[in-house]
Amino acid sequence: MAYGVDPSGFVLKRLPEILADIQSANVATFGPGVIQTDQSPLGQLNGLHADISATLWEIALSVYQALDPDQAEGISLDRLGKLRLLERAAGESDIDFRSAITNAGRARIDMSDLSQALSAIAGVSWVQAYVNDGDVADADGISAHSVAVAIIGGDDDEIAKTVRAYVVPGIGTYGNTTLETTIEGFCRSIRIVRPAVVNVTIEVEVEAQPDRNGCPPASALAIAAGLAQSLTGATRPRNGQDLTEFLIRQAIESRYPNIRVLTVKASRSPAAVGAVPVTFNFFEIMAVSADRISIIPV
Repeated sequence: MAYGVDPSGFVLKRLPEILADIQSANVATFGPGVIQTDQSPLGQLNGLHADISATLWEIALSVYQALDPDQAEGISLDRLGKLRLLERAAGESDIDFRSAITNAGRARIDMSDLSQALSAIAGVSWVQAYVNDGDVADADGISAHSVAVAIIGGDDDEIAKTVRAYVVPGIGTYGNTTLETTIEGFCRSIRIVRPAVVNVTIEVEVEAQPDRNGCPPASALAIAAGLAQSLTGATRPRNGQDLTEFLIRQAIESRYPNIRVLTVKASRSPAAVGAVPVTFNFFEIMAVSADRISIIPV
């Protein structure tokens, strides 16, 4: 068994294990007939050696704990606080000061963290977070110094609470839907983007060839299913993203190397297909389904 620091923490080597290792080492050195009972001189030396070693292991554990904010107490915790430029407030308990040091219950203000937290809400099927650090509205219309969260599914209250935890006061939120939150008596309006889902119809002419191993190309139905899979779920185009030839070409040709896209036509369903691009504003998002995709081999 391994002792000391490992990925799960600190594994303490205790007195019985230490004594057993010493006795095994003596047998290996002097043979199986060596006398090391508790009353024997060698047994007494074993006990003294094991006791000293156990004390050293306990000191090592204490040092480890003193450097871990989740375990440190008192002055040791104060020292760790100084590493983060924090000082204990008058009367502040170890539990409260430890939470301040480790940021327990506090959100990081990173877009990836916000997206991850929103994705974990029950019922959320897609989410995308945007930030505008500039002094004027950006090309998507997001206000200066604001965060925009586009999300499909999920409970409004849970979404509002999560966004509020990650977007600090003073930073605006942008969207077409306003959610009200109240935490500890303080009210705050949170705006999010609830994109309108727009079904699209796609028609693609392709040229197919056998691959290098002589295997036949995928069928038209298989290509349609693969295209739909590439443009749905977590990998679906974001809100405001246009349906372009490049988007379709990339989705098909990266999945099927022996398929070459020749032409792409599309439309907002149920209109007849025509030339691309099909454009969408920031409050819209395309929805792709295999039953609205036609693959035409030529």
